[in-house]
Amino acid sequence: MKLSRFAALLLSAALTLSLALPVRAAEGENWLVPPTQKAVAFTDTAGTICEQAAAICCRTGLMAGVDARHFYPESGLTHAQITVIAAQLHKLLSGSTASFTAASSEQWWSPCDVYLRREIPALISNKTYAAMTESPTASCTRSEFFTLLALVLSDTSTSLPVLNTVTAVPDCQDEAILNFYRWGVLSGKDEYGTLEGSAPLTRAAAAAMLARLIDPAQRLTLNLKPLDLCRSLLGAEPETVILTIGEQNITVEQFAPTIVSVCSVYNQSHFGSMSLEMSGRTVIDEAVDTLRRYVHAETLAAELGLKTPVLDVTFADGYRGLTAAGQTWRETHIRLVDDVTKALGRFPGENLPTVTYAPAWDTLKLKDLSARVAQLPYWGGTV
Repeated sequence: MKLSRFAALLLSAALTLSLALPVRAAEGENWLVPPTQKAVAFTDTAGTICEQAAAICCRTGLMAGVDARHFYPESGLTHAQITVIAAQLHKLLSGSTASFTAASSEQWWSPCDVYLRREIPALISNKTYAAMTESPTASCTRSEFFTLLALVLSDTSTSLPVLNTVTAVPDCQDEAILNFYRWGVLSGKDEYGTLEGSAPLTRAAAAAMLARLIDPAQRLTLNLKPLDLCRSLLGAEPETVILTIGEQNITVEQFAPTIVSVCSVYNQSHFGSMSLEMSGRTVIDEAVDTLRRYVHAETLAAELGLKTPVLDVTFADGYRGLTAAGQTWRETHIRLVDDVTKALGRFPGENLPTVTYAPAWDTLKLKDLSARVAQLPYWGGTV
């Protein structure tokens, strides 16, 4: 059958257009590590948010099902299992041909431990990894998982494109772990991005974060809410002067670390909370007296010729919901109190400097403070 001239022109245009269209990349073509296995259809992940993540991890050989039909997404992972995952990831990223077959006299995970120690020198002195290998059957925590993962990526010179700006989350300022937020691999457990590093790592969470590491299409663009306790909890600007102790002005950002710490301590001690109430004192009284001791320590340290402590930690704004300046001030004074106590054998609690409250003190949001602190990330919780 002959084509009309018009139909022939349409066919020619269609062919030209099809040649100009980009060819869709095969699945796995742009993954960090290539898929080597077929996907497994698990009955307990079908139709869930874990389905695709589990499939990606199994296709790359980083994870496997508990059996042929089940992934058990909500169950935990042990230190031994995470050691195996880390070794397998390092092997794939580095192009190693190492075998992880255990001898009859070895633990099943031992070849992976030997491999990691050989390939990553930093692990030899890493306390976290040492504790993990000493308790191989214990549950792995989220923090341990990311600490080991970060070492693997660093050793293989693996870095991902930065998608998010994150300088701290309420319970983490570790740059190695924060990179996972920046890369869109980790989003945290709430709107603030709280890591909950001491929480057990589930198979579902491990699969989700490994899948984001592997497949760029899985990575997240974050819009984390900053935790700002000066403004949100106390209702004032950080630089606002709220009281004077002796001759030293105390700002909201200097007050905030102490008051939330005091509230948190008493929230988590039923006996302590009862004792405080029976004494007729409040958490506010305790916090202000703590600040008086801090200021008094400055005077005593000067009289004793003690130097201002040099901190071995640098704080980031937003860590614990506090300012860097406020946390640095408190930590410096905690150590100053310790130095004075060591020099004198005790800390003189008498003759503390007097307190004068500024007008801004009355504007602070102090009602139900302990209850509100109990709801906060990092500081929260009661007994």
